[in-house]
Amino acid sequence: MKKNNIKLLLKNQWFHLIILLCWLTIGIILRSTNLADKSASSIEIATLGYSLGHSFFDLPLDRVITLDQLLSPLQFESTSTPTDVIHQLLSEDTHPPLYFVINHLWFNLFSTDGEIVSLWVGRSLSAIFGVAAIPAIFGLGCLAFSPLVGHIAAALMAISPYGIYLAQESRHHTLTIVWIIASITCLLAIVPYLKKHRIFPIWLGCVWVTINSLGIATHYIFILVLATEGLVIGSFWLRDIQNRFQSYWWRIYLVALGTFIGCLVWLPVVIGVANNQLTDWISTSFDLDEIWHPIPRLLAWILTMVWLLPIEGTSLFVTILSGVILLGMLIWVAPTVWRGWKAQMNDMENRLSFQVFVTFFAGAIALFLVIIYGMGRDLSLAARYHFVYFPVVIILLAAILAKCWNNYENQTEVENIFSDKEIGKIKKEGATKKDLIITSATSLIVSNLKQINKRVVIVVLLIGLCGGLTVINNYGYQRSRRADLLVEEIQTQSKAAPLIATTYQTHAEIRALIALGLEFKRQKYKTNISDFFQPQFLLVKRQQNQKLTPDSTLAKFLSETSRPLDLWGVNFKVEANELETFNCRKYSDYQPKVNGYRYRLYNCR
Repeated sequence: MKKNNIKLLLKNQWFHLIILLCWLTIGIILRSTNLADKSASSIEIATLGYSLGHSFFDLPLDRVITLDQLLSPLQFESTSTPTDVIHQLLSEDTHPPLYFVINHLWFNLFSTDGEIVSLWVGRSLSAIFGVAAIPAIFGLGCLAFSPLVGHIAAALMAISPYGIYLAQESRHHTLTIVWIIASITCLLAIVPYLKKHRIFPIWLGCVWVTINSLGIATHYIFILVLATEGLVIGSFWLRDIQNRFQSYWWRIYLVALGTFIGCLVWLPVVIGVANNQLTDWISTSFDLDEIWHPIPRLLAWILTMVWLLPIEGTSLFVTILSGVILLGMLIWVAPTVWRGWKAQMNDMENRLSFQVFVTFFAGAIALFLVIIYGMGRDLSLAARYHFVYFPVVIILLAAILAKCWNNYENQTEVENIFSDKEIGKIKKEGATKKDLIITSATSLIVSNLKQINKRVVIVVLLIGLCGGLTVINNYGYQRSRRADLLVEEIQTQSKAAPLIATTYQTHAEIRALIALGLEFKRQKYKTNISDFFQPQFLLVKRQQNQKLTPDSTLAKFLSETSRPLDLWGVNFKVEANELETFNCRKYSDYQPKVNGYRYRLYNCR
């Protein structure tokens, strides 16, 4: 008998492993499809350049440069070291160095001296960590609830539009998500000890401190994860405040101290981030008519962590239709999801784990609102900041859907349909004909509810898969700067040698121009561009009152360069009438909009 039980257990383990491999396969396919097709964003350019140990300030200002000179920060050099990476990053940027150092070592495996680093290689490391989050969330779901919750969570993570969007960017968000899952796993493992007033193992506390330190060394916003975990622990501390000096609480205090020390090394840098020019774009002082805008944006980011349909790069009809379908599906699944939520809250076996996740989610949203409205930093403007609570959204939904799949594992539906008196009659011996009818009706309704509940789970996963396909085909979560569209516009409209000029303020403008240059390089292999039409570039220091002084580099270049010439002002702060003195006139008053770039073509003849 014992051998049979062991065999059954092994069979179950193999079953779970095979299903998990299915989710991993789906996750790998979705994250690797079209991985290098989208143009690079300016923040990806920062990741690539700093991972190579290069500075963006080495590019000359007020001097016309070639495409190869512009792309020099993306050129691989085997002599560069991790020390160079750390030095350049801490000198010029606002991020901790762990991911950049790992990325540097990754580039060393696949790059050769002198070549421009591959965008596919740069994104592949992020995609690998994105795939790693799938088994990680499975483990968390199993620990917190059951293997069923683990599998649903792994499936949701594999197909998540938001997860795929982050994994297909050369950024450090996916590694941070892995640390978040690991840190929450430690939190969840420790909470039962606090509930039972027992001391948790010292090794568990050390692992938690290490993970938290690695998290903050990967992304400073991990501080919000630590703060939210502190709110969860604080809720237990308040309920047990009379025992706050007991030994099991002292171990928590030691973990908090260790985490604080692990974060302390980054404190001067974090303070500098708050006042850095590169973060000015999220600073805001809300007007009365805009004060409510962050709320729908937060709801939109939460929804698109699971569901998304084509809403960008499509016709208005398709966008509206996608929105209507999403809204209709949301209304249809909401009642079933709500019943699953209540059933999970009433599940005594898993109530503690569910409460921990609910508290974490509520605490994270509260912190975001405090930062947005209290500190004037609108984190709702960018989806990428919301990875803080992304794994928790996945786990909460998986736990609810698992209850739906199992039909809530209780008789809630029956009790809601029939009165206690009628239920009592059914349970008595010698039921009447009426009671038999009631019993049959109950059985039929519950059977239908089971089918509906399982359909809801399937629909949630199918629309989630559609969302993943939407992202990889670039109909959702598009780049904030569409360099590919601008390059196409320049190639289409330029009839002479193009000069692309950008006004310099911070190295954000440098990165945006490099992203444009890299897209020219990528397009060169797709289309036949003659040497005559190879672009030149100019980073112009901002002139007072946007005046084009006679001694400026652009003025000299326009005076000395042979005509015809096409001048493309890209995010260029110079008045049109200033250029007219050099016989450079606007090509047209109307040109198609391109996300992230304000541009204008001037024909210099």
